[in-house]
Amino acid sequence: MACANLQRTVRLHPLVQGIGFFALLCVVLPLLASAQNNAGNGVTVQDISDHLQAMNRVRQAALLQYESERTYQLQYQGIGGGHFAELVVQLVYQAPDQKHFLVKSEKGSRLLCHKVLWKLVESEEEAAQKTNRLQMTLNLQNYTMQLVGQELLGNIPTYVLDVTPKSPSKFSYRGRVWISTADYAVVRISGEPAKNPSWWVNHASFDSHYAKVGDFWLPEENISTSHVRIGGEARLTIDYGQYHILQAAPLPAEQNSELARTQSIGPAQ
Repeated sequence: MACANLQRTVRLHPLVQGIGFFALLCVVLPLLASAQNNAGNGVTVQDISDHLQAMNRVRQAALLQYESERTYQLQYQGIGGGHFAELVVQLVYQAPDQKHFLVKSEKGSRLLCHKVLWKLVESEEEAAQKTNRLQMTLNLQNYTMQLVGQELLGNIPTYVLDVTPKSPSKFSYRGRVWISTADYAVVRISGEPAKNPSWWVNHASFDSHYAKVGDFWLPEENISTSHVRIGGEARLTIDYGQYHILQAAPLPAEQNSELARTQSIGPAQ
């Protein structure tokens, strides 16, 4: 039976509640100081934030529709031994903010699948809505940022920033962000929820990576870990699979000129 048919009135065991609350935070990452902070060569946090927002607007306007097959896996080891659940879903994104999910398969623990993984999918639908996207956006309105330097991530030159939310919420986080110096796009986020997702979880962390697909940067993999107070550890992995861009507009020519202008400043030393 597909997870969509689950009965939602069943009270959860506190252990499952703790895992579920943390899982809700993992989907908001695909969306993020002192403005005087700089790397000594004129590149400031304000510059990076402004260009990131500008490029994100351009890319978002151009990306009209895509699909992918995602795999959500949850492993828990603790009281009662080990438990495993997997959910495979087909995602179709339609601009500007619609995400439609179709459950293709599930296996392992029905409780974890129905009460954790499906809620994770539901929270992504919620996070896609405009109001929540604005709360999650990485900018100086929502986050305090500190530019700590530059790092080569694989073969991608990036600016590295430490970020802290100004108004902590279930959709915000604190941690470190890597931003491509060439495209002004988020390449990686590593951190922890700004608010403890549940009393039952005493520590939670995540590491989220993004990949360039054509002209667009999209989530590639997310690995999240939560430690439960009563004992045990839950590890959630999201493999975003292969993307198929179904409809996209060409990026405007002025984007290239804007990138050339910002790159002339030079990367942080």
